[in-house]
Amino acid sequence: MEFIQASKITSTSAGTGSLNSSYSVSNVADDNPGKPFISSGTSETITINVVAGSQALFFFGLMADSAIMTVNDSVGIGQSTELNVTPYSSIDQLNIGTTNLIPPEYLPCTLSPYSGTVLSSPLTTDTTATESITGAPDALELQANLTIGDGQANNQEVVIGLNTDTTVQFNSSGVALNSATVTIELTTSTDRKDSAVSGDNIGYWVQDSGATGRFKASSGASDYVNTNNHGNVRLGSHITIGGTSYQITKIVGNGTTSGAITLSGSASSATVTQMLNPLKLGIFRMGSVLSVSNPQVGAQKSFDDFSYKRPLIDGGYTQIQRNVVSIYSVGTIMPRSEAENFINHYRAFRSKPFPVLVFDSMPSGQSENVKYSGFFYLPEAPQVSYSFKQAEFQNITFRLREIT
Repeated sequence: MEFIQASKITSTSAGTGSLNSSYSVSNVADDNPGKPFISSGTSETITINVVAGSQALFFFGLMADSAIMTVNDSVGIGQSTELNVTPYSSIDQLNIGTTNLIPPEYLPCTLSPYSGTVLSSPLTTDTTATESITGAPDALELQANLTIGDGQANNQEVVIGLNTDTTVQFNSSGVALNSATVTIELTTSTDRKDSAVSGDNIGYWVQDSGATGRFKASSGASDYVNTNNHGNVRLGSHITIGGTSYQITKIVGNGTTSGAITLSGSASSATVTQMLNPLKLGIFRMGSVLSVSNPQVGAQKSFDDFSYKRPLIDGGYTQIQRNVVSIYSVGTIMPRSEAENFINHYRAFRSKPFPVLVFDSMPSGQSENVKYSGFFYLPEAPQVSYSFKQAEFQNITFRLREIT
């Protein structure tokens, strides 16, 4: 189990910019995932600078069709990875009333020594290299034939001047990073206008006044599209109307009343040809880590559903879909030093939320960084039981409650 403690972030910036000042990129470093960064573009590069000492990264409230992160350490060699953009579920109903479609992601990050192929110098025997060879020594004296590739490529390249720099790895097997720069490249490209969860798809914009209006299925449709039921109309969505692109800056109610939807510019009534999801990020954390023992067998995971549910007096039922959060009930046995560190963590954070990887070092294929991570707080103080002589081990029970 891991907790990101001290944030190492010193600055954040966005290449394209934000929807407006309320959704600036600085929001990703606060404690409020409900007020995310929303980009003004359909492609965005977020740049985050950190001081030395980072051991993990955490993403929460991401929305993008593709996301690539690169970590460049000031001493080592940077690494890139694709972030998870697969929703919690493939069921379209998830889109209704849900703030975060994509699960959080927790990534350990460390500097690791070079582990590739190393050629001795001088090279005195014939060597065939079928993959790229890098590593020590810094100089290589060739006293034999060196074959690069499989002989089928038109051009082969031999690079002399090999390095043994440490590399950024997304694991916890090395040491903390030096000062570093993180770049997160986000894109949105999937048309959502014809992906209504229920009700009509979107085909036409009706201007009510200036930049306000509503959607219809077509210019001749009698009803306006209920944006809640459609499920893919969001603050910051990119809408192409009459060949011009706009962003949604405000949605009132279900989008069917006069002036319910406000765009970034004035658009006359016209056909809607495209609607893309916004690019969003709610929380980003990068910093030092407290690592303690995994929960014991018997740990429990429950859920709290904030959906509106009301039985009617005639036997009917009405409901509104809203967010669901995870709650972990944890019991763990910690060595005394771990237990003291954990209690110090509780004293420091108290009501403040923090990123957690609930289970780490899981078997391959468990997707622990996505399935068992989140932005949690401690709803009550942990309890400590001294079940061992001299308190060399301590039983600690506590709950972790997710926020959205």
